[in-house]
Amino acid sequence: MSGCGKTSAAKKLFIKPTDQVAIFDPLNDYEGEIAGRKVRSYSSLKAFAAALIAGRKTTQGFKIAYAPKHETTEADFDKFCMVVWGMGDGKHKKPLKVICEEVAEHTNTAGKATGYHGKILRLGRKFGLHSINMFQRGQEVSKTIIDNCQFACVMMQKAEDSAYYLQRKTGIPAEEITELEILEYILQDGK
Repeated sequence: MSGCGKTSAAKKLFIKPTDQVAIFDPLNDYEGEIAGRKVRSYSSLKAFAAALIAGRKTTQGFKIAYAPKHETTEADFDKFCMVVWGMGDGKHKKPLKVICEEVAEHTNTAGKATGYHGKILRLGRKFGLHSINMFQRGQEVSKTIIDNCQFACVMMQKAEDSAYYLQRKTGIPAEEITELEILEYILQDGK
């Protein structure tokens, strides 16, 4: 749920200083540093894309965010994902980690993921794209996210039905999920 530590967990559990990271940051949650590296934020998609292209030409670690100044839409998220999809290269020495914040606000289906986000979820690993998807309620996002993820970091849920939904999708007992407090999580690796 909101305020339980999703963004903090993503930063601490899944990002290393040497990682190449692209971030969809509609609420400016990544201002500052991640893993000791400054996040370079761009409000223009064109400037974000140019920085990402330059970064991918190296093997250096970077943290680059698309942080528009306007209220973002599904179209903004799809354009971000399109740019990221273009950076996929199964031959690159480093994967590109892709943090997608506020996924439920920027997608409209609980079914099969669509657009470039769907491509990243279903085919991204083959092309060196590793996505980290952040959302509050599993019922509100595409089932493709949970079904295709290697790691599930389940955090505090406000409603019991959310815990039971996550139990059905991950196998983690709802009783364990409902006992979680702020900043606590269950990390599932694989099935």
